[in-house]
Amino acid sequence: MEINMADTTFMFLATVMVLLMTPALSLFYGGMVRAKNVLSTTMHSYAAIVVVVIQWILLGYSLSFGGDNSIIGDFSFAFLKNVGFAPVDYAPTIPHQLFMMFQLAFAIITPAIISGSVAERMKFPAYLAFVLLWSTLVYDPIAHWVWGNGGWIREMGALDFAGGTVIHVSAGISALVAAIFVGKRTNKDSVRPHNIPMTMIGAGLLLFGWFGFNAGSALSINGIAMNAFITTTVSGAAAGFSWLMCEWVLHKRPTALGLVSGIIAGLGSITQSAGYVSPFSALLIGFVGGILCFFAVTELKKRIGYDDALDAFGCHGVGGIWGGISAGIFATSSINPDITGGLVDGNAALLIAEIISILAVTAYSAIVSFVILKLISLVMPVRASEEEEEDGLDYSLHGETAYGSVSAAGLAVGAHEPVAIPAISPKKQFDAEVVAMDEAVLVENHTTAMPSNKAHKTKKMTKVEILINESKFDHLKKALNGIGITGMTVVNVFGYGVQKGHTTYYRGVETDADLLPKVRVEVVISNVPLQQVIETARKALYTGNIGDGKIFVYDVENVIRVSTGEEGAQALAYNGDAELLRATS
Repeated sequence: MEINMADTTFMFLATVMVLLMTPALSLFYGGMVRAKNVLSTTMHSYAAIVVVVIQWILLGYSLSFGGDNSIIGDFSFAFLKNVGFAPVDYAPTIPHQLFMMFQLAFAIITPAIISGSVAERMKFPAYLAFVLLWSTLVYDPIAHWVWGNGGWIREMGALDFAGGTVIHVSAGISALVAAIFVGKRTNKDSVRPHNIPMTMIGAGLLLFGWFGFNAGSALSINGIAMNAFITTTVSGAAAGFSWLMCEWVLHKRPTALGLVSGIIAGLGSITQSAGYVSPFSALLIGFVGGILCFFAVTELKKRIGYDDALDAFGCHGVGGIWGGISAGIFATSSINPDITGGLVDGNAALLIAEIISILAVTAYSAIVSFVILKLISLVMPVRASEEEEEDGLDYSLHGETAYGSVSAAGLAVGAHEPVAIPAISPKKQFDAEVVAMDEAVLVENHTTAMPSNKAHKTKKMTKVEILINESKFDHLKKALNGIGITGMTVVNVFGYGVQKGHTTYYRGVETDADLLPKVRVEVVISNVPLQQVIETARKALYTGNIGDGKIFVYDVENVIRVSTGEEGAQALAYNGDAELLRATS
C-alpha cells in the first residue's frame, strides 16, 4: 500500500465537503421551523458535531472499523491508537487519518438528520444524551455490519456505496421512532416555515456537499468516482422534477420548498448505488424516489398521524429504503467490475441481500432508538413543557432570540365556530409575584358611548389594539378565531415598561435587553361584542406576571373596502358574513 497524492488531495476536498453538510443541514432545517425555534433547531446540528467528534475519537471509529468481528469492532483504534499517516486496507492509497476523518463526517451528519423529526419540542440535554448513546449503540454497530472488516452484512454481499443504509435508513427509522416517542407539537397544524430562502440555501450547500459524500466514497479519483458524481447529479434532478410534478398535478402549484425537498429525496435515493449504476438507472431511481418521498411526506404522515416535524423519515428514511431496493435491481458489473450485479445482470441474490440488510437495520434502529429514549426519559425530561414550547425553545431553553422580533406578520384566517381556549397557568416567569388579571393585562379604553360618524350610527365599529409578547401570538390568534374574529393585522414593535426587559446572554455574559420584542395585534369589530373580545384576549394572555399584555380600545369613524367601495360593517365582513349583513341591513 502506497499513498497516492492525487487520491489524497481528492479525498481531502471530499472530506471537507461532507463536513460542510452538517452546517448546511442546520440551515435547511432552520428555515422550516418557526422564528422562535430557529436557534434551537440549528444548534441540534452543531451539537452533533461537538458530541460525535469527541465520541468518534475516543471509541466510535474503533467500534465501527476496528477488528474483523461480524457484529461490532474492537478497541484497536480507540483514542486513535494505530491511526497514523500510513494507509490502511480500507483505503490503500490515502492516509489512514484521512479515511478516519472522512468517516467522521458521515458519523456527524447522521444523528443531525434525526433532529429534524423532534424539532421545536425536544429538551436540549435529552438531545445531547440521545446523540451520544445513539451514535455508540446504533450508528457504530451498523457501520461495522455494512462497511467493517468481517461485518455480517458486508460478508452477505449487500452493497452500500456511500451510506444509504448506514446513514439514511438508520437515521430515517430512528427519526420516526423519536417523533412518535416525543409526541406531536401542540399546534403543529398551524406551523409554517419562517424562512424558506434559508432552507433553499441549506439545500444548495447540501447538494454541493453530497458530491463529496458520494463521489468521495470511491476513495480514489477514478472512473467510479466520476460515475458517482454523474449519477448523484442525475438522481437529484430527476427527484426534484418528479416532486414538482406531483405538487403541480395534485396541489395545482409547484413550490420552492417542494423543489428542494425533492432534490434531497433524490440524493438520498441514489446514495447506496451511486458507484454501481448507470446514469439512466439513476434517472429512474431519482424519479421514483421523488414520488415515493412526496407521498410519504404529504399522505403517509397524515394517515398515520405522526409529527415528523421536518420530514426526516419521509425524505431520508423512505428515500434510503428505496435506494437499497434499487441498488439490488440496477447495480451492474458493467459500471463497477468489482461487484456482482443485481437483477439487471440476472442476479436476484443481490436484491435479496439488500432487502435483508434493510429489514435488519430498520428493526435494530427502531428497537434500540426506543430503548435509548426510554432510558433517557427515566433520568431527565425528554420533551419541553407546554409553556416552553409556546414561548419558543430559543428563549425558554437557551435565553436567546434569533431576530429580536417575529419574522412574519399578516392576515390570520380561522374558523367561525367557537373553540375552547385553555387558560395559561400562572407562573413566575420573571421572578415576580403572581398578580391579578387586571394588573397583568391592562386595558385602556378610548371610546365614546356612540359612534361619531352619523353614516354608521346603527353599527358601531371599534378598534382593539393588543400589545403582547411575541411568543403568545399563536395562542391569542386561536382564541380570537374562536369567537369569530378571522382577520387581524400584526405588526412587530418593541416595548419597555414595568417589566423592564428580559435577562439575556451574549457570549456567556448576562445582559439586560431593555427593549423587548413585542407584537401589536389590531382588529376592528362591529358584530362581536367588545367585552367578549377583551375577556377572550385577557384569558388567552394571562400568566399572572406584570407585562402579560396591554389592550387599547378606540372608536373607528369608518372602514372602506378598496376593492368594492363598501363602507362600515359591510367592509369588515367576509364571504358569508357580507351576505348576511346585506340581507339584514
